[in-house]
Amino acid sequence: MDTNSFNNPNTDEEIILARRSQELEVWISHLNYVTDESDQLAKIASNKLGDKALRDQLLEKAEQNTVILNEMHNYKSSIEKYNECDDLECDIYYVNLHDTYSAKYLRHLEAYRAIKNQVFAKLLQ
Repeated sequence: MDTNSFNNPNTDEEIILARRSQELEVWISHLNYVTDESDQLAKIASNKLGDKALRDQLLEKAEQNTVILNEMHNYKSSIEKYNECDDLECDIYYVNLHDTYSAKYLRHLEAYRAIKNQVFAKLLQ
């Protein structure tokens, strides 16, 4: 018999917090990668493709990435307050907050990938 099923010390809230924290760590890791990659792609757009407009789009996206990355770090420091929730309204607030950051992250990545695909398309011409 599996004793872990009876002796699991984690509450539902702790499990949810752990999963949200893990997901947030993945987002931050991806955004850090985007920071480095967008810098490299901006150099490619400028130096290899001679496309200053594309370079500027990448640099603008890198600036937006930095803003979102800072927001994610701020969110990370506030996520611990979820443990302090003692009612459904508070729980819903943090669920909605996480969903808001998730949507923002996904929209940002989608827009970044569109610009990145422009670089690749021009490289393949």
